[in-house]
Parts: sequence; C-alpha cells; structure tokens
Amino acid sequence: MAKIPTLRQIYQKLNCQEKTKDGICWIQCNTRSSKTVAIFHGVTGGKIDMMPLAERYVGLGYAVYVFDLPGHGGSKMLPFRTYDDMADWMMRALVCLGRPVDVLISNSFSSSIVYHLMRKELLSESMKVIMGCPTPDPSRLADVLQGLSNHLPHKLGWSVYNSKPAQKIRVAAALQTRREDAWQWLSESERYKKETLTLDDSNTLTTLLYRQNPYQGVISDIYDVSIVIGGKDNIITARTPEIICQLIPHAQLIVVPEAGHILHFEAVEQYPEV
Repeated sequence: MAKIPTLRQIYQKLNCQEKTKDGICWIQCNTRSSKTVAIFHGVTGGKIDMMPLAERYVGLGYAVYVFDLPGHGGSKMLPFRTYDDMADWMMRALVCLGRPVDVLISNSFSSSIVYHLMRKELLSESMKVIMGCPTPDPSRLADVLQGLSNHLPHKLGWSVYNSKPAQKIRVAAALQTRREDAWQWLSESERYKKETLTLDDSNTLTTLLYRQNPYQGVISDIYDVSIVIGGKDNIITARTPEIICQLIPHAQLIVVPEAGHILHFEAVEQYPEV
C-alpha cells in the first residue's frame, strides 16, 4: 500500500508558493492555468489544511489559491464587528489575486461569509460557488464548545486546547470516517494550531456567527451553488439539509452519508467537478 502523503508533502508536490498582500496571506499553485478556484478554510483551520482540495482542483486543471482567514496563519486579524466587515475582507482577498475567480469554495465558517455575500448579491454572477459544511443550525455540541472557548481564561484555555489529549479528543469527535488519510491529515493539522492561531482570534469569528447568524433570507437563483454536507456532521443538526434547501432552493445538495464536518479530509472527491 502506498504511503499517505502529509499535507506538507502535498504542498511541495504542487509547487505551492506563499504570498502576502495588505495583511492577507494565501498559497497558490498551478497559476498558469486559465481557470481559477479560490478556497477558504474554517475557524481554527489553516490554508495548509486545504491541500487535498488544492490537489483535486489542480488535477481538474485549475489554478488554485488557498487563503488564511483573519487571525489564522499569515493573515492579519482585524476588528471585525459585523458580517459586512467579514464580507469586505473576503472581497479584498479575492481582489488581491489580480484575476477573475471562476470557482469559490468555502468551508464551515467561511461558508457563512459566502452566504452573506450572495445574500447581498456582491459576488459575480459568473462565479460558481461550492459551500462545504454550512452551519445555519449549530448543534448542542457546537454550542457547548463555543461556550467553553468563550469562558476559559485565555492562557489556560489555549494551553489546554493545544495539549495532546485535547488534540486527540478533537480528532475523534470531528471525524466520522475510518479513512486513514483523513485521520492522518487532521492529526497533522492539530499540531500546527499553536503556532498559527490564538484562542481570542478564533473566538472573535465564531462569536460573530452566533450573534449575527447570516443564514437569513433566500439566495437569488442568479448564483450557481453546490452544497456539500456530511451525513454524520455533529456540528450541525439533522435539520440543516432542510434549512439549506429552503434558503437556496436551486442549489445542488450533496450529502456524504459517512462523513462528518471535515469534508476536505473525509470526502474530498465528493466536491463537484466544475
């Protein structure tokens, strides 16, 4: 059996380059391609996490650009107060590329920003949208995790968060698949968090979602949208697919029965060929 490549090895295989402009950091690969895809990760993740998706879309012939969220990796944190602030940040990130984006892929928290952009009709109509793991209806588990992260003292909370037992618990709780590659990649991702993130910055973003949940109002059919959801995602409730269908009735809904909330590791091949 072939050895599973690490996220770093995929990065190297794709000849990725890291770029920073105006406080926004991203990695890019296969940039000579004429068609483009921009990818945004979820809270507490990082651009390196999205390497399996980057590899998939390079294989489909795309130039791939993967961004760090604010306060994550190399992207500067800003005093975000509203989803309009977040939407403005994402639009500025896309402008940094200096070329049109054909496909926009979001994951978890980033999907809430993309939803807000579509609700405000700020995205180009020609841009195809793939929303992974949207969270219009967080589960009780998500509520508990949010409450704990908000109330733990910063230094103690971050120390506990990055302890090896906590890392193992998060991996076991998040993954619903038996795929060996998914377990390896998420374990690798967990080891990077201490150096690329702070508890305060991640809390700022997740608290914004809880206080100003943007999943309100039906999205116009001017947008070509695909939704990918894990059938065993324990960060959302069982009502989420129904809610998404009501909010974006024209969207293509892909439910991956045996996957959880980490679809870019658990079900990367289920992301649409566009």
